[in-house]
Amino acid sequence: MSRILTLVKHLSESELETTYKSEKDPRTKEKLLAILLLYSGAKVHDAAATLRRGRSTLELWIRNYNLHGIEGLKPHFSGGPKPKLPKTEWDKIVEEIENKAMTIKDVAIYVKDTRGVNYTYKAAWKILRKQRHLRYGKPYKINGKRPQDADAILKKG
Repeated sequence: MSRILTLVKHLSESELETTYKSEKDPRTKEKLLAILLLYSGAKVHDAAATLRRGRSTLELWIRNYNLHGIEGLKPHFSGGPKPKLPKTEWDKIVEEIENKAMTIKDVAIYVKDTRGVNYTYKAAWKILRKQRHLRYGKPYKINGKRPQDADAILKKG
């Protein structure tokens, strides 16, 4: 058996409607619409069906509205997880690996060996290519038969 939720009316219906119309964030606007439907006498399951949301979702919105008012309906994002290594440390790593023709896989191994932090290939790629805009290091095998003065020989010919 479900318990009955009562809606605390922090604002009048006209004030809530004005707030709904002026709201820019679509998530908050949807929650305000749900509260507005409940203000006008709709039952929770009817309002949930109208908004195509679950009843329990609306009950959560009602609890947040009852406790915190309109601020309880606004999303509060934490900003995500903190990086394993700070940007300054990555600046040092980029300076250390510069002109060494290391692949992204090599850099991930280098970071693990020197800093003790394990990065996947994808995470290392994202940091080096997307954020730092580094070019790919393409290692190649040095031909052992090539003479030391190969460039000079080519210029003579």
